[in-house]
Amino acid sequence: MVVWSPLRFNCGREIANRFAIAPLTTDSSHEDGTAPGNELEFVRRRAASGFGATISSAAYVEQDGRSWQGIGAAHDGHLPSLNRLAEAMRAAGGLAILQIYDGGRIAKPELIGEQRLRAPSAVTSLRPGAKTPRAMTADEVESLVASFREAASLARKAGFDGVEVHGANHYAVHQFFSPRANHRVDKWGGTLSKRMNFPLAVAQAVRDAIGPKLIAGFRITPFEAELDGYTLEDAKLLCGELAKLNLDYISVSLDDYRKSRPVGETRVYNGPVAKIDTPAENPITAFARVIAGRSAVMASGGIKTCDDAEGAIKMGADLVAVGRAVVVDPEWLSKVRSKSEASILAGLPKDEREIAGALSIPPRMVEYLLSRPGWIPRL
Repeated sequence: MVVWSPLRFNCGREIANRFAIAPLTTDSSHEDGTAPGNELEFVRRRAASGFGATISSAAYVEQDGRSWQGIGAAHDGHLPSLNRLAEAMRAAGGLAILQIYDGGRIAKPELIGEQRLRAPSAVTSLRPGAKTPRAMTADEVESLVASFREAASLARKAGFDGVEVHGANHYAVHQFFSPRANHRVDKWGGTLSKRMNFPLAVAQAVRDAIGPKLIAGFRITPFEAELDGYTLEDAKLLCGELAKLNLDYISVSLDDYRKSRPVGETRVYNGPVAKIDTPAENPITAFARVIAGRSAVMASGGIKTCDDAEGAIKMGADLVAVGRAVVVDPEWLSKVRSKSEASILAGLPKDEREIAGALSIPPRMVEYLLSRPGWIPRL
């Protein structure tokens, strides 16, 4: 089966199989952005089941862009923590990839201070209770690109095999590409081509910082589920430009890869689905055609079985990222490989007190997961 075969990236690094652990928000780091032991154990236990790669939870590149209490890659003080994380992610010899992000207008005021909230434009997020950010100056935008570059450099020093830019799920890189969030009239906004400038600048900065021999990835939401958002056709144009930058993979962020359904900005998981036209073509297939082998394509969203993974690959993916299934069952991949899928855990324990201990999930992460009803199944 294709999913168990290796793949060589553009940079020369090889992934042993096509399975990756998707970036998973833990909300469990220390206040200073360093990872505690229980967060490292959460990663180590899941990586030990034999994934070809593990992608970290997103690390903030600037203090003012923190959207949860997660890990940081913002300064040299984070280097020892990042090094420990990379070692935990290689528990079974798989590749360790650091995802980096900035929250932009959906940074958390409780972590950064309400007055420090900044974004491409002074446009409020659709998330319940969102505050209005101030528009970043041109110098601040340039500085944020530099912060992504420095974070990627820290990843290289910490021993990671690669870096993934979080350009999806309504965080800052996504915001710069979105006509809903970006109303700028300078080089960073306005026309579609100018709205591409920030994502492309960040991707290029990361490639420059890590050099040609480490993995460079980019995660993208294929279209916006909100009215007046960017379309699949817009995202295909961006992916075509990203593929020119010698990236190793482009990851398609979907809530369910079969339904071509991305995560909405409100993150109301058990609410009504936005009523917009779903593209006739699955985004995975569309991106694979545009990218045309210049980068690998990674699919995510709703992958629970080996057949699901093979289905995504038949649509055009080269790799699959597994998220919720491996949160629920740390030994998911071992069971898939041994053809013991009937024994895979179907949901989190009903008793909240059992979740942290039985599944090696940090207590703060348990609270975070249970605060998002409808996203993770319960037994």
